Amino acid sequence: MRHGNLGYRLVLLLVSILLLISCKKELENRFPLAEQYNIDGEQLTLAFDEFKTIDGALSLILSRNGTIVAEEYTNYKTYGADSIKNIMSVTKTFTGILVGLAIDKGFIKSVNDPINNYLTGIVTFHDNIKANITIDQLLKMSFGHSWNGTSSSSLFEECFFESEDNLQFILDLPLVATPGTVFNYSDGASHLLSVIITEATGVSTLDFAAENLFDPVGITEYRWSTDNRGYHLGAAYLRLKPRDMVKFGNLIMNKGKYNGNQIVPESWINEMTATKISTKNDVPYGPEYGYQIWLGTESGHRYYMAMGWGGQFIIIIPDLQLIVTATCWTNDITYQQAGAHWMSIIALIFEKILPCVN
Repeated sequence: MRHGNLGYRLVLLLVSILLLISCKKELENRFPLAEQYNIDGEQLTLAFDEFKTIDGALSLILSRNGTIVAEEYTNYKTYGADSIKNIMSVTKTFTGILVGLAIDKGFIKSVNDPINNYLTGIVTFHDNIKANITIDQLLKMSFGHSWNGTSSSSLFEECFFESEDNLQFILDLPLVATPGTVFNYSDGASHLLSVIITEATGVSTLDFAAENLFDPVGITEYRWSTDNRGYHLGAAYLRLKPRDMVKFGNLIMNKGKYNGNQIVPESWINEMTATKISTKNDVPYGPEYGYQIWLGTESGHRYYMAMGWGGQFIIIIPDLQLIVTATCWTNDITYQQAGAHWMSIIALIFEKILPCVN
């Protein structure tokens, strides 16, 4: 009788195991190139599925060794692969590249130049301290004023939507720190860089970008908003296709080369991506700052990050030859919603996508 009970239990156990196996959903791999590029395609598929659950998620792309391995669009609000999207503060990294190009072509002498060399006559400097702020200090977000661009007390709307003279508004802000000493994320600092590019080159920042950056890497569709004087916003509101964000990431990862052509000097890429100042962990995954780009190290891998309000990202990991880009809807959302989307996407990239890559 005891042996009969044991046999019955074994049969029940076997049936239960078979039921569990049959009920278990097989993991899917939607990305046929994944294994070829040493990426766990099943886990990557799960990560892309999770991305789609984020409110307003638009695009997610993973590129390795210059090849797009995974790319999906949610078509939220009809935005898809061919839509140009406001990349928000990812714009800043484009502005940083353009400063390097202006230096390389002799329009700007040096990052050590004081801003009054380029802005005298178009703004009023009320003191010599501000007049002698350098391009270097703008690039590394150490203007000295209190802008607080990563918080709800950011002055972006007050400056660009409410002030009568956007440019003078930036220069009139009181200094709260000695320029060059304290990191404070400032859209105003980035915008001054765009104005300096225009004044130094004699053409708009967009025209300079089109000739020296966009055309050489095949970026053909774009828009870029301007301030109330007509200067293109150095801090935000550049609109591009998601795949063009990948091109830009590869340009940085490959030390300024694109399709074998040196578009941006390698020395400038090295300068931009060297740590210039500590952010004191101003944002998660952004402990350091270079020239208009966030820097950090995760699981032993050095990365560079262009990021924007509401969940716009270009994350570059050179030693893995990896680019991850993301975009998310930003119109008609609150600061709290934008922050939640940003945090969900960056956590997904670092905690779910990067572990897929071997």
